[in-house]
Amino acid sequence: MMTLELDDETAKVLNALATEQHLSPTQLVKAALFEYLEDCQDAKLAEAAYQSYLDGGKVSHSLGDVVKSLGLDS
Repeated sequence: MMTLELDDETAKVLNALATEQHLSPTQLVKAALFEYLEDCQDAKLAEAAYQSYLDGGKVSHSLGDVVKSLGLDS
């Protein structure tokens, strides 16, 4: 179990959004926190995969570079 203290303004926004979404404030905080934690994990995995890609001697190109190399920038 964990307790979270919120300032009045944050609590007001949380309660309003929870009401709009037909959730309790606790359910909304859990869902938002879980989504944030999953996003953090995904970003960490993506960064590791990209580093592995680069370590394998691969090179990536920005969209701008590809557009220019194909002559599509004019």
